[in-house]
Amino acid sequence: MIAYAWRSVPLGSLMVAGGLLVVLMLVVARWPYTMWPLQGCAVGLLAGAAAWCFDEPAAAVADTAPRSLLWRTVARSAGLVVLLLWWGLAVRLAGADLFGHALDVAWQGVVAVLATTAYVTWRRSRGVATPGRATAAAVAPAVAFVALARLYADRVPVFPYTAAGDWALSRALWTAIALASVTALAVVLAERRSTGPAATEAPTTVDPRRIST
Repeated sequence: MIAYAWRSVPLGSLMVAGGLLVVLMLVVARWPYTMWPLQGCAVGLLAGAAAWCFDEPAAAVADTAPRSLLWRTVARSAGLVVLLLWWGLAVRLAGADLFGHALDVAWQGVVAVLATTAYVTWRRSRGVATPGRATAAAVAPAVAFVALARLYADRVPVFPYTAAGDWALSRALWTAIALASVTALAVVLAERRSTGPAATEAPTTVDPRRIST
């Protein structure tokens, strides 16, 4: 499993993404009142980078191999560990400058990774070889837009602003997303889908007494 993960997970790209996460969060920490939208952008980058972990360019071979989707998903999740370590470092460095809600910010990143993993794994279960590319290209800008535009932020506080923001409602929202993502991922991985060629029927035994002479 370790050897498979080493070959298949784009560690170089994940390290670059992790470095960018730290930079973004340090900028937020330095100017929290003006640069706070970058916190949401960092969450979007984290989610997009998580999607890269599950692309399978050799899907035509991998999907017919004895290894199940569950096994391959667990192996590729090593990349998620790398990303979450970077995310934890970024949040820790920003620390007290996150309006006293560093744990909530950290939770947002974890949930974003869970949601992306559930969606991309579902796409892989349907035979899409490289869903991570399209997912990353869509989710990172979409989350950045939510963070920058702050549409309906008073009613749907995805990324609350300052200590006066509705962090309790935001926490409930992200927790609901986490529960839905874990449930969806469990359902996808539990599916008994045939990934190999259809089994051939056992040869029929011919009664020699019925063979005319």
